[in-house]
Amino acid sequence: MGFRVSQKTLERLDWRQILERLAGHTQTPHGRHRLLLGSDPGEVIPTGLFESDLEGIRDRQAETSEARATLRDGHRPPLSGAVDLQATLLRAGKGGVLSARELLDLGVTLSVLRQTVRFLHLRRDKAPRLEQRAATIAADAGLESDIDRALEPSGEVRDAASRALARARGEVRGLSAEIQRRIERMLRDPAVASSLSDSYTTVRNDRYVLPVRADARGRVHGIIHDASNSGTTVFIEPQALVDLNNRLKQAELEIERETLRVLRELSARAAASSDTTLAGLEVLATIDLAYARAQLAEEMDAVEPELGDSGVLRLPQLRHPIIPRDQTVPNDIRLGESFHVLVVSGPNAGGKTVALKAVALAVLFARAGLHVPASEGARVDVFDTVCADIGDDQDIRENLSTFSAHMANLAKIVAEADERSLIALDEIGVGTDPGEGAALAQAVLESLADSGARVIATTHYNLLKEMAAVDERFANASVEFDSETLEPTYRLHLGPAGSSSATAVAARMGLGGEVIERANELLAREDRRLDRMLADLGATRAALEHEKTAATRSRRISEAARTEYRTKLEALQTRRDQLFRSLREDLETRFRDAHAEIAGVIRRLQREGSAQGAARAREQLRSLEETTRHSQEKSGLTSPGDDALDPVDWRFAKAGDPVRIQGGGTGVLVALPDRRGRCKVQIGSARVLVSVKRVGAVEAVGAAEATGRRPRSNPPRLAMKCEPPVSEDEPLGTGRCDLRGLRVDEALDRLVYALDRALSTGQHKLVIVHGLGTGALRDATRRYLADSPYTHRFVPGAPDEGGDGVTIAHLD
Repeated sequence: MGFRVSQKTLERLDWRQILERLAGHTQTPHGRHRLLLGSDPGEVIPTGLFESDLEGIRDRQAETSEARATLRDGHRPPLSGAVDLQATLLRAGKGGVLSARELLDLGVTLSVLRQTVRFLHLRRDKAPRLEQRAATIAADAGLESDIDRALEPSGEVRDAASRALARARGEVRGLSAEIQRRIERMLRDPAVASSLSDSYTTVRNDRYVLPVRADARGRVHGIIHDASNSGTTVFIEPQALVDLNNRLKQAELEIERETLRVLRELSARAAASSDTTLAGLEVLATIDLAYARAQLAEEMDAVEPELGDSGVLRLPQLRHPIIPRDQTVPNDIRLGESFHVLVVSGPNAGGKTVALKAVALAVLFARAGLHVPASEGARVDVFDTVCADIGDDQDIRENLSTFSAHMANLAKIVAEADERSLIALDEIGVGTDPGEGAALAQAVLESLADSGARVIATTHYNLLKEMAAVDERFANASVEFDSETLEPTYRLHLGPAGSSSATAVAARMGLGGEVIERANELLAREDRRLDRMLADLGATRAALEHEKTAATRSRRISEAARTEYRTKLEALQTRRDQLFRSLREDLETRFRDAHAEIAGVIRRLQREGSAQGAARAREQLRSLEETTRHSQEKSGLTSPGDDALDPVDWRFAKAGDPVRIQGGGTGVLVALPDRRGRCKVQIGSARVLVSVKRVGAVEAVGAAEATGRRPRSNPPRLAMKCEPPVSEDEPLGTGRCDLRGLRVDEALDRLVYALDRALSTGQHKLVIVHGLGTGALRDATRRYLADSPYTHRFVPGAPDEGGDGVTIAHLD
C-alpha cells in the first residue's frame, strides 16, 4: 500500500513553505519541477514526492547524508547550468532544426551531466549510492564535443565546422577587401570624386554603393539602389563593382546554406540521443534534490532519524522547521511506545499547535528523505497515512459551520484510520456545547486508539485530561505558562496535564478585574489549586526568559544606533566630497577666464605698441588682480593676511633670484629696482615691472625644513607658471615647436609654453611639428588650439611644410 496524504492536510501543516525552502536550494530546472507535483488543491499527492516503502525511505535518507558529507568537505557538485530540454528535444525529434543557442544549451547540459558523473565517481567512498545513480547517466560526450567544436559561445558557427563554410567565408573576406580597394581608387579618382556628395562608401540592398549627387548621376555609370530623403543624393553601385558584388552575394548565400546544414546535422544527432539525454536529466534531478535536502538539513541543523516499522516516534529536542531556530523552543516528544494517544493541554498561544505540527512534519520529512530538525537519537517510524484536522474549515457555500466542518473531517479520519496512521487533531470537539464536545472528543480518541492509530491531540477539556489516569493507551503533556508575566514559555512537558489559564489570559488581554475576580469565585477549588501549581513551576523559567528578552532588546538598540551613526558619517563624507568637487570646478573656471583676459590684454598691448596702451593694459591687469583677490577672499580660499611678504634684502639680491609677487604667485628677478622703485620680474613667459613693495623673498625648501617652518603657499590665482622641458635645439621664440616623441600631456605643456613665448616676443605665427603617427598627438594639439585664447586660427601645413604632420597656428 502506498503513502497517502491529502493536499488539505499538507496545507494545514504548511508543507508548501517547506517545498519553497527546498526549491531555493535546487540548481536544476528538473529538480525544481519535481517539487511542484501534487500542487492542485484537493488531490492526493503522487507517490513520487514521497518514497512508498521503508527501503526506499532509507535509501533516500542515506543519499541525503552522503550529500551532507561532501558538502562538509567543501565540495559541491557542478549542477548549475543545466537547461530544461524537454520541448527542445521534442521539436528536434520531429525533424526541427535547433537554433545555435538551443544547441549551445544542449552542449552545456551534456557537460553538466558528464561533470556530475565524474564528480561523484571521485567521491564514491563517501557517496556510494549517489555514485551508483550517477553511473546510470549516459551523456553523449561526442555530441557535446561536436557542438563545442562547431559553435562559438556567441552562437556563430565556427569555420572548423565545415570546409565549405571556411572556404565561403574566406571568399567573402577576399571579395570584400577587393571591393574596398576598388572603391578607394574610385574615391581618389577626380572624375568620380567630383560627382560624389561625400567621400565615403555605404551598403544598400547588401550591395556596396557610392553617394552620388543627383545632378551628377549621369557621370557615374552603374545601378541606382536608393536615394536620400531629400533626393539630392542617389546611391549608385558602380559598374566596376557589379560583378564583385554578385560574387560576394553568392558567397554569403553559400555561408547561410552551409550554416543551416551544420545546424541540421547537429539537431539530428540531438534527436537521436534525446531519450538518453532526458533520462540523464531525470537522474540529475534526483541528485539535485539530494543536495537540496542536504543543504536544508545543514541550515536547520537536522539529523538523520532512525527508521522503523512499529509506529514509534521518539523526537528529542524537536523544533518546528519553519520557525527560525533562534526563535523556536525545542521540546522532547514521544509517541507509540508505551502509549498511542498524546493529549496536549495548556493555555492558548502556548505552543500546543506548533508542537502538534512539528510531530506531523517530522513524519513527512522522513518520508521525503529529509533529515529531521531534532537532536541525535531521533526515531521516526514509517506511517502509510498522515491526517490532520487543524484550523477553521467552515464553508458557507457547502453550508458547513466550524463544528460541522470539523465533524466531517473527523468522520473521514475515523473511517480510514488504522495501525499505520498518524493523526494530528487540534482543539478536538470545539465549536459546540462543552459537555457534548468533550464527550464526542473522548469517543473519537477512544475509537482511534482502538484502530491502533498514533494520535496527538490538543484540548482544553478536563475530561480528556483525565483519560491518561483510566486508559494506559493515553498520556498527557502540557505547555508552560508564566503566571507572573502572564506569558507562555512554549516548553512542553510529558506527564502532567496543563491548565488552560483562561482567566490569566483574559486578564492579559485587558478584561476587567472585577470580571476576573468573579470568574475565579465560580471556578472549582481544585482548578484554582492546579493553576497556582503551574504558575509556581513556570516562575523560574519566566524570569530567565525575561532576562534573555532584555539582553536581546539592548543588542537591537545598540545595533540601530551604530547603523544610524554610520549613515550620518557617510552622508557627511558625501557632502564633503561634493563641496570639494564644486570648489575645484569653480577655481578651474575662474583660472580659465583670467587666463583668457590676460591673453587678450597682451594681444591688445602688442597691437597698439604705445605708452598709453601699456598703461591701459597695466590698469586692466591690476583691476583683474583685485577682482580675483576679492573673489578668493569672499569664497574663503584666502584671507587678507595670506599675502604678507617676507622682505627682500636688496643688498644681496641679484638677477635670477626667485621672488614672490603679492597676489601673483612666484617669479624670477630679471633686473634690480630702478630709481622709481620698480624691478623687472619674469612671471611665466611674461616680463613685467612690479613695485618693490609687492615683491617678497621666497624661502628655500632646505631652509624651511631646517627651521621647522612650513613654506608659504598660495593658490594659483593669475600666475602663468609653465615650465615644461624644452630641448636645446629648439630655441624659444623662433616660431617653431617640435612635439615629436612626447606624450600628450608633455606635448601640451611644451605647446602652452611655446605659445606664451611666441606671443610675448611678437610672433604672429607658430609652426607646430607633431608628426603623423596614430594621430592622437595631432588631434590633442588641434583640440587645444581650438580652445586657446592665443590662437586666431590654425591650419595644417602645406605639403612642402610637412603636410598633416604639421599644424600652423596664427596668433594674430
